Formats: sequence, structure tokens, C-alpha cells
Amino acid sequence: MTKTTMTPAEAARAAGVPLSTLRYYERRGFLTPARDPHSGYRRFSPDDVRRARFVQRAQRLGFGMGDVAAFLALSQEGVVASPHLRTVIDAKLTDLDARIADLARMRTALASLADGAAEGDCACPVEAALTDTGAEAGSVAQLPENSPSPERSACAQPVR
Repeated sequence: MTKTTMTPAEAARAAGVPLSTLRYYERRGFLTPARDPHSGYRRFSPDDVRRARFVQRAQRLGFGMGDVAAFLALSQEGVVASPHLRTVIDAKLTDLDARIADLARMRTALASLADGAAEGDCACPVEAALTDTGAEAGSVAQLPENSPSPERSACAQPVR
């Protein structure tokens, strides 16, 4: 016989989240475990585990709890087309593009640092990659022409 429900500890382990996180998701209304008719204990379904994984992954990708709630509501309602959903998705795509650009700059800076560290004559370009670009939070900015950039030079300043 296959077990169809789980205790909170089993569900947390199956979802890959701490028990406290599972309880938090339950308080937020993301999970609605059934009650055992004999003991009154909460019993989580495989669908609850799937939802807990979704919430955790969505958070890791930068979605807020309001966005997660909206996605779960849309999923339960079976509605796909929504102007609000489109707005959330467009904003998240813009944010992801900015993060990708920042990560690309960071990768280039770290590669330059590794090259310069091997030669022993390079100052750290990571700070320049993160701050000298003039990038605002959530936006992609171009490097100023006169600023030392990891793309132009592995060594912005000599080490003293």
C-alpha cells in the first residue's frame, strides 16, 4: 500500500525545506494540509510538497511572496491570461536581464582577477565591476569610457 500523506517532518524533508519553512508556508496559506480524522494531526499531500518546492524555487528566483501567492491563485483558478500576471512577468524579465548583465560583469572581473593574480601585478577589479559602472539597483548601465573596466584591462591599478 502506498502512503499518500506525510507528517510535517516527512513533508519538509520531501520538499527539501526546514520544518519551520513548511510551517511558514502554511501560515501564509500556500499549504493547506488535511487533518487526520483520528488524531487531528496535520497530514501533507504530495501536492503540498510540490507547492512547497515551487514556493522555495520562486523565492530563490527573486519572486516576492505576493507574486508567489498570485501564481498559486492563478494555478488553482486555472486562469492563464491576466494583465497583472503579464506586468509581474515583464518586471521580472527586466530584473533578470539586469542580474544577468551584473553576473557577466562579475564573471569577467573574476576572470581578470585570476589572470592578474597569476602574474602577481593586479589590483582587484571586482569592486570596479560592481560599483564603477554607475548601475542602479535593478538596471543595466554601461561602463563610463574613462573608467578602468575588467573588459578593457585585467589590472585597473597596480598592487602597492
